[in-house]
Amino acid sequence: MLTTTSVSDLLSRTPLFQGLAPGQLDALSRGCRFVSLDRDEAAFHQGSPTRGFFMVLRGQMQLTVSTADGARKVVEIIREGESFGAAILFEGRDAPATATALAATELLVVSGTAVFGLLDRDPAFARRILANMAGRLHRLLQDVKSYSLMSGTQRVVGLLLQEAEGDDATGNVVRLPTRKQVLASRLNIAPETFSRVLHDLSADGLIGVAGNRIVLHDVPRLTALLER
Repeated sequence: MLTTTSVSDLLSRTPLFQGLAPGQLDALSRGCRFVSLDRDEAAFHQGSPTRGFFMVLRGQMQLTVSTADGARKVVEIIREGESFGAAILFEGRDAPATATALAATELLVVSGTAVFGLLDRDPAFARRILANMAGRLHRLLQDVKSYSLMSGTQRVVGLLLQEAEGDDATGNVVRLPTRKQVLASRLNIAPETFSRVLHDLSADGLIGVAGNRIVLHDVPRLTALLER
């Protein structure tokens, strides 16, 4: 069972809430609840009201949008330690996307009332919230640029290089963070295109593929593909 003290400790280790005074953390903690989701279970659905700020403690979430004809597009993947829901909270509108667990996931949900109360009292916290939202907007704009200007091959290569940069062990090994069909939707390409690109890159000796583990054999040549 989560106590105010344990929730305060979780919040204090999150970049967004670092630097807050103990009293502020305790006030936020009293407005928190813990949610466990199974794979494919939703935290909220597109078009439904949601009044919380969500932090991923364990697991992964995806944000998807659905069209009138039933098609679904992954717009963002949220990983452990990241958060989502701030923009929806501030707009006060129904959710524009569905948030679904990609694996067994634990969330900490901070109530809107607690967040707004802290915003009213702490300008520094307000700036961190704005910076967080600006960073997410920048990533979404980069996605639009990728969809508009890059080929399917370039999008996959960009993903591989981005994931390799985050690997502290060797720097040239990628472990795909989730299922290939989810990543394909995230890149706005068909799943078969994603698989074909991996096959072609492997045939050219640029990568080696073993399940979700990919070794980048020639990072300079992969990087050059992005510059064409």
